Amino acid sequence: MGARARVVLKKGLGKDGNRSVDYVRMHPTNYIWRADIERLTARLVNMDAFHRRIWVNTYFHHPPGVTPFRDKLSFDVWGFGGGGTRLPVDLGWQVRRTLFNSPHLPNINWIIWQGHMWTRGVGLGPAPPGPPGSDAGHFNHLHVTYL
Repeated sequence: MGARARVVLKKGLGKDGNRSVDYVRMHPTNYIWRADIERLTARLVNMDAFHRRIWVNTYFHHPPGVTPFRDKLSFDVWGFGGGGTRLPVDLGWQVRRTLFNSPHLPNINWIIWQGHMWTRGVGLGPAPPGPPGSDAGHFNHLHVTYL
C-alpha cells in the first residue's frame, strides 16, 4: 500500500471561498504565512486526525479591522471543502485542543471558536463583532492568530 497523498495548501483548488460574497472579494484568500506558521499549517492538515477533513487558509488584510495586519500570523480552519465550508463542531474542538497542546512554536496570541475568544494574558471572553459575511462568532470556522 502506497503513502497517502499530502494535502498542499494553495490557491486554485476551488477552496478559496465564494467570490460573490463581499467579504471574500475584499479579503481574497491566500496561503502566505511566516515560515513557522506555514510549517504548522502543513503539519496540521496532514495529521492523521485531520487529513482531508480540514482546510486552512488566510486572507488579504486578515483579520479585518486589526492593525497591523496579521495575514502572515493567522489562519482560519474550515471543513475540507475550503473557505465557507462549515467545520463540524467536534472536529473544531479537536483542532483547537491540538493547537493549544502543540509543543511546537509559535505561541497562540488569540483563538476564536464557537462564540468565544481566548486571548493570551486575558483568558476567555466573547467573540468580537466582525463584518457581514465573515462568520464573526466563528460558529462555522476556527480562527487563530500567533505572536
